[in-house]
Amino acid sequence: MSSQPLMFKHSTLSCGLFNLSTFNPGPFNPSLFNRSLFNRSMFNARKIFRASLLVLFLFFLSAASVSLAHGQTFNMSIPLGLNRPAVDPGGSAIATIELTSTLGFNSPVALTCVISSGPATTSPPLCPISPLTVTPPGSASLTITTTNATAVGLYNFTVTGTSGPIIQTLSLSLSVQPLSEDYTLSASPVTAVPNPVTAGGVASTTVTVSPIGSYSGHQVTLACLSVTPVVPAGPSCAFTPTTGSGPVQVTAGTPATATLTITTYGPTPTTSLRTPRMFYALWLLLPGLAFLGARGPNRRKKLMGILFLLTIASILLLPACGSSTPTNSPTGATTPKNTYTFTLTGVDENGAAPSNTTTAEAATVSVTVN
Repeated sequence: MSSQPLMFKHSTLSCGLFNLSTFNPGPFNPSLFNRSLFNRSMFNARKIFRASLLVLFLFFLSAASVSLAHGQTFNMSIPLGLNRPAVDPGGSAIATIELTSTLGFNSPVALTCVISSGPATTSPPLCPISPLTVTPPGSASLTITTTNATAVGLYNFTVTGTSGPIIQTLSLSLSVQPLSEDYTLSASPVTAVPNPVTAGGVASTTVTVSPIGSYSGHQVTLACLSVTPVVPAGPSCAFTPTTGSGPVQVTAGTPATATLTITTYGPTPTTSLRTPRMFYALWLLLPGLAFLGARGPNRRKKLMGILFLLTIASILLLPACGSSTPTNSPTGATTPKNTYTFTLTGVDENGAAPSNTTTAEAATVSVTVN
């Protein structure tokens, strides 16, 4: 049975301005009809897909631009680094992470820390951060901890700060080595201030006791091991802890400081004689008053009175006209003009001296007397 194409017969019916008698669509082809419908559907699907991609792109672009509006960002730094470059297995080190804002940036920054490289070990160091989120300006504390099983070697750490699309990283290194408990001394500045000083004046600087390894919980008494050149009435030194009194307290494995004061000997400024001199000068008026009175009767008695008053005034004026100058020297000697160098040392409650006591490494401070 052969198939015949469907034919639409024309009609003479009319609807308004459209005359159906002239309508002749031709033979109906179902395959063409289905293909046209499929093409229209695919065209619409492509349009919807492209529109969806555009919407998603605009959404992520707007989200990314929130923190970057007007160049806003944050800056992350560890200005002081770790409080110690090396620790014993089982020791720890700390650092402070500082975050600052640029152009009003005020979004939270998430902080993380991971080991980026180091020796293979079953007990690697940990580097927790507290708090984990900081809104600039602010800071967070980083603590690197080890155990007795941590392998010896150099460990590198990466600290990452993330806020939206902004990512910043910092690097830290910590050496894990078997260290003996010890400490070192240093001075800053190495030239006491003011410099130079006049004989009789004082100068000062700051001395730092830095622990090595797990050195902590000790009391260090500071002293000047020597001063060169050696001269009569040479300058002396004294130490005052920044906190507390007596020996310098080294606690929590952090450096401790003290103020070193250098005293020179010589004349000291004073104003104590000015008032007495004015007082004594008033006695000069008495002879003049007596002279005026000597013109009357009993002239001889009055002249004798004038001589007596002059004698008393001369005695009273002697201290005022003296040339004694106060001095801070117990012997009255003056520190000679020269540049003096102090070598510093210390001793803790166990009798341990600083590790840098050799001539090349010892902490020294100088001052010039003019």
